[in-house]
Amino acid sequence: MPIRKNICKKIMEIFPAYPDPLDPHLWEIFNTNEYIKGTVDYQRNVRYSSSLASYEWEKNNQISWIRQYFFSRITEESLKGKTLLDLGSFTGGRVTAWTEKYKLSKGFGLDINPIFQLASEEFAKSVNANNVYFKTGFGEKLPYESNSLDFIVSTDVFEHVQDLGMVLNECYRVLKKGGKLCVAFPQYMQPLEAHLGMVTNAQALQWLFSGEIIAEAYNEIIEQRAPDSYWYRPVAFPLRTWEKLFSLNGTSIKDFKSLILNQSWTSKEYKIKPILTDGRKSEWLVFKVLSKLLTPFAYVPFLNELFLGRINCILTK
Repeated sequence: MPIRKNICKKIMEIFPAYPDPLDPHLWEIFNTNEYIKGTVDYQRNVRYSSSLASYEWEKNNQISWIRQYFFSRITEESLKGKTLLDLGSFTGGRVTAWTEKYKLSKGFGLDINPIFQLASEEFAKSVNANNVYFKTGFGEKLPYESNSLDFIVSTDVFEHVQDLGMVLNECYRVLKKGGKLCVAFPQYMQPLEAHLGMVTNAQALQWLFSGEIIAEAYNEIIEQRAPDSYWYRPVAFPLRTWEKLFSLNGTSIKDFKSLILNQSWTSKEYKIKPILTDGRKSEWLVFKVLSKLLTPFAYVPFLNELFLGRINCILTK
């Protein structure tokens, strides 16, 4: 293991990455000394900037998460007057934008950090969004009544939960009959989504090394960068019992399909998109060409674990 760990670490170091402590899309910015020790006004501005970044992202039709992953299987008209939960809402910008743009009757946001709830509530108030509501909690125990929601949207969250089966059960419970769970998240072997971007730009390391080896090499680099790396250290090291890699539960396409097979969803609609079709870089010509070449592999069992961009599914109760 020491030899393989050293090889893994060397690869990481050849392609280093350093996070921006001012990046509004990173939750780790709330761990920086600048935020923790900042004035009340400074902290409020950081929270506002985080919410605003997501809000503006969703206001842009070309890069909107809800449009990219779930339209046209759901439509603007189907959202009008309905209730929607953003499960994993971060600082609230997304669901605030959706509630306003698609004329929802109520929007709800849930995430695990009280700072996210505070930021969300402050932002909603700043844009006069009076029908958006936020709570702090976990997907394994949703703080909502049974049969109370029309839609649940969750993007890039299900790979992080501790018990995905329990989360799916809870989503089913709180949805009304005919309600829809719209979910998009990367399967574990997706080469571009190992969540190591605080330290390295190297991709597909999980194809070559175990999670334990990657985690050890990653943590050594974090320690070497100390004290500057204090704010983006892993939440836990060594890996917790449920983790395949830092904050990742290791869910595969096969795992996900097995979980929902044992539930009572009336319909399951999958969307197949290969890697390199997500984000702004997907508009680059080279990525457009590569994604076309990789599309057939996204349809092949086992190979889809490597070349599908995300598990993208709408489940109807």
